[in-house]
Amino acid sequence: MKTTTKNSLHIPPQMWAEIKDYLLKSRRGNEEVFCVIFCQRQQISKHETRYIPKTWVVPSADCYEYQTSSGLVLKQDFHTYLLENHLEPELDIVHIHTHVGYGIPDFSYVDDRHESEYAQFISSNFSKKHRLISGVFDQNLQSYQFRIWDKKGRKFQELKFCNLLFDIAYHPKNTDNNLIDDLMFNRQKIFGEGNQKLLNQLKLGLIGCGGIGAIFTELLGRLGVKNWVLIDPDKLETVNLNRMPGATPEMVQQQWYKVHYVKHLIKKIYPQGSSVKTISATIETELAQQEIASCDLIVVATDNHLSRKTAQEIALKYMRPFVCLGTHIDVKSDNTPRMYCRITIPPLGGGWCLMCGNIINLQRAALESAPNEIHNIAASAGYLEGVNDPAVFWLNSICASTAVGIIHGMVSGFMNVDSGIDWIYDFPGSEWRKTDTEYLHNDDCYFCS
Repeated sequence: MKTTTKNSLHIPPQMWAEIKDYLLKSRRGNEEVFCVIFCQRQQISKHETRYIPKTWVVPSADCYEYQTSSGLVLKQDFHTYLLENHLEPELDIVHIHTHVGYGIPDFSYVDDRHESEYAQFISSNFSKKHRLISGVFDQNLQSYQFRIWDKKGRKFQELKFCNLLFDIAYHPKNTDNNLIDDLMFNRQKIFGEGNQKLLNQLKLGLIGCGGIGAIFTELLGRLGVKNWVLIDPDKLETVNLNRMPGATPEMVQQQWYKVHYVKHLIKKIYPQGSSVKTISATIETELAQQEIASCDLIVVATDNHLSRKTAQEIALKYMRPFVCLGTHIDVKSDNTPRMYCRITIPPLGGGWCLMCGNIINLQRAALESAPNEIHNIAASAGYLEGVNDPAVFWLNSICASTAVGIIHGMVSGFMNVDSGIDWIYDFPGSEWRKTDTEYLHNDDCYFCS
């Protein structure tokens, strides 16, 4: 039996809002409007392909040969302009247009003929055989259908369209565990049944299973998240026991990997019905990156700049929502401690990232990936501290619990992170400082611009 490839187009909420706004403004009356999006193809697995947007164009009125309520035709020179200036070798093309009326629209006979011809044209006239995706919306851009054409322009199959933060489809399962789950989450019904189902289906990739990551997993797991990919190369040490809930000296003696310890925490909550994949390696390894790319949400809770940089690059490449967690303790000149925790969520699809916002230090990231000889030279020159950062359980708990609350809000829809957030907790001042993310935008950023 042949397995059908699952295709999806995921446009970030903020980008879709801009596209939709331009489309509606380009309409003078009730005529049809058109948009072209150039997308990168991501092979998530053997049977799953995701298309993510890189650039988009909404034509102005003078780009149409004619534009009415019953159809539209773009000028040939405008088509040529699009292909010459935007169609890069690794990109595919998405055509979106509207039909007059409300409710789920149908593709017309004219749509079928023109799209078939265009799909064949772009796959046969360029060295890279580009694919055509087409979508039709009602006049308010609410209801829609999408499809993807084969390279010969003869057949098409349905394509899933998502313009939300999370691309999650809930599939109910009839298991004996359902009753237990219903009782377990009974006091979370205030957030809605749909919210709980999304939490249960969310697949979360956690990079860093230490003092913050372990508490984060315990809290988010009890909120209902059951599907995890855990990445961390380290084993438990005695020094970890002051901040790792449920960790024991016996686990240290038995040289448990941190990923296996955190899996143990999840399995204590869900002996059945959970899926936990553990990788006792760094995020720089190919296997770890492949697994993280398949997740709905990426969270990094490590203590080094290189892993955060790599995690951010994966999130940008595969356009996955991304959360960065960290804490820091230093001592002032009067010997009193100053403590911080930080939760950063860059906007999905770019705008600013950890690198362009200078939230991680690229020099430190480079040194962390350098050979030991370079490391030692840098340390002697004063570029690196000689001791690990101090850590305490309660500060990690503030960071982890706040992040869990934010993620709950993201999934539930009562918290908008489309523009990103950067929150810093300062103790002993006991205050949250919220960065104005407009100042983090950097159009020249190598990574996300």
